[in-house]
Amino acid sequence: MKTIYFLNSEINKISYYLAIEDYFLNHTNEEVFFVWNIDKSIIIGKNQLLEGEVNIDFTKKNNIPIYRRPSGGGAIYADKGCFMFSFISRNINKEEVYKSKLTLIVEALKKIGIDAYFSGRNDLMFKEKKFSGNAFYSNEKGSVLHGTFLFDTNLSDLVRSITPDNEKLISKGIKSVSERVINLKEYSKFSKLEMIEYLNNEISKEKIYLTNDDIIKIKEIEKKYLDDNWIYKNNPPYTYFNKERFSYGKIELYIDIYKNKVKNFSITGDFFEVKNINEFLDSFKGIEFSKKSFEERLNNINIENYILNSKNDDLIKMIFEEEDCGN
Repeated sequence: MKTIYFLNSEINKISYYLAIEDYFLNHTNEEVFFVWNIDKSIIIGKNQLLEGEVNIDFTKKNNIPIYRRPSGGGAIYADKGCFMFSFISRNINKEEVYKSKLTLIVEALKKIGIDAYFSGRNDLMFKEKKFSGNAFYSNEKGSVLHGTFLFDTNLSDLVRSITPDNEKLISKGIKSVSERVINLKEYSKFSKLEMIEYLNNEISKEKIYLTNDDIIKIKEIEKKYLDDNWIYKNNPPYTYFNKERFSYGKIELYIDIYKNKVKNFSITGDFFEVKNINEFLDSFKGIEFSKKSFEERLNNINIENYILNSKNDDLIKMIFEEEDCGN
């Protein structure tokens, strides 16, 4: 594995780093690590509905740009007080990648007296609080694991960015977040840029720099991640809607029904995809909107193969048992 270095600790748009991931995953055979030096931004998960996850008014008033990443999971607020990181690997086994790559972060921090450890689905913890949340996506060429690193993040702005504009909710949210997450600045002898430099050297001794040819290709890929159609994906049409939070994430169901047949079926939320969920959803198009028809279809296709740790029974209960819908 090699570490990508950026000149003069340059700060780039989130879209640029997403394009770097895309480029190294799909257009090279390299295995690389790199750190994102960033400005204020919101990054939402691939399957989230923007309006339900982000305080749009606050982000507009404060000129906070919004991006969408190609991995699952929830909305993230980032600013100059934190950074992010990526591992591009040819291994597509999620558990193996998480363990092997995040262990490098954990071991590097332990060397400087920060006793970090794993917890939950995708978190790195210190003093029983979260400082890093991570997400994963893969294709036939390999995988990307990327995560946040809270160093000196403004927790008030974090909460206000993803909470409705209600002062009581914001105050409660700041208190709640402060109890659950932690910035590592006061526990480190390093500045943020020194921490980035330290991790770069610890993760891999082999440095590489982007060439002019690399940058031209990356800038072309970046257009995809700056496209409003990608970022703001329109809400799906629906006749039936329900949402529920499970241990594996929030699930929001949208089903458009015409003449008692499924015309369109969408699932959004902060869950983690095992593989592209559209394949699963498309298999329901045209079938009768009834519990019997859905159960028969689920005998041949399992949602767990698409949404990590999910269950067919959860889907049936959400659609046909929690609301008086179907037959």
